[in-house]
Amino acid sequence: MPEVPHHKGSLFYQKTGSGNNVVLWFHGFGQQHQVFDKIVNTWQVNGTHYSFDLFFHGKSNWVSDIPTTHQDLQTIFQQFLTDNNINRFSIVAFSIGCRFAFSLTKAFPDKIQNLILLAPDGIQFRFWYWLATYPAVSRKIFKRIVSQPAWWHRLLSILEFTHIVDKKLLRFAQRQMDGQQKREQVYNTWVNFRHLKTNTKTLTQLMHTHRFSITLIAGSRDKLVPARLVKKLKNYIADAPLHVFDTHHNDLIEASQETIFKVLNNQ
Repeated sequence: MPEVPHHKGSLFYQKTGSGNNVVLWFHGFGQQHQVFDKIVNTWQVNGTHYSFDLFFHGKSNWVSDIPTTHQDLQTIFQQFLTDNNINRFSIVAFSIGCRFAFSLTKAFPDKIQNLILLAPDGIQFRFWYWLATYPAVSRKIFKRIVSQPAWWHRLLSILEFTHIVDKKLLRFAQRQMDGQQKREQVYNTWVNFRHLKTNTKTLTQLMHTHRFSITLIAGSRDKLVPARLVKKLKNYIADAPLHVFDTHHNDLIEASQETIFKVLNNQ
């Protein structure tokens, strides 16, 4: 089983293909590494592909109570790159998987060729995410909501009654947290990944200094990471092309297959 061991956990990955062009793939919340298989197999993207399971997903695990840090990921991926003799690589990341992509970009900017970000999370301030994961009191409440379903259903009723949250986003949240295991996955992922973030200034400086490309992809019907937020990123990262598809959040990977293929193959 290919995985990168670490004293706080282990990171599982699947390797497919062969060739000097290396691509690292990072999925979104609630998914696993296989979500990218269709792109790699159908479009025959040339090169060697490494598709990862994020921590708390698939076969990867994180056993520490301490949140994952950039240093943790730098250590893990330095070992991964050494083990696989990788000198240069591209990254394709979706949603919360972009947090891993940002860590790698900070740690190994001279090794990046293409950075393809689909509905990127971890680069802009999002009030609800901050409220749930940063203040210690809020995290305790978040934990209580996760561990006691009655609290979760009561919160949904309040949000629906007050119209604080968009109805479609509320339905999405209901689907993502409709079972105890899913609720725990949300809590563990959100809380443990909260330090994995960047900002447009840092990202732009790295791109210009190390001369790698950034491609932004968004869905016009995405309520979780709205296209308008991704368009704001475009204003700060002027050299990054933006592709907007008429699709929802969870359909964005499939909708953008051809675009991803063309970027990776320099078309």
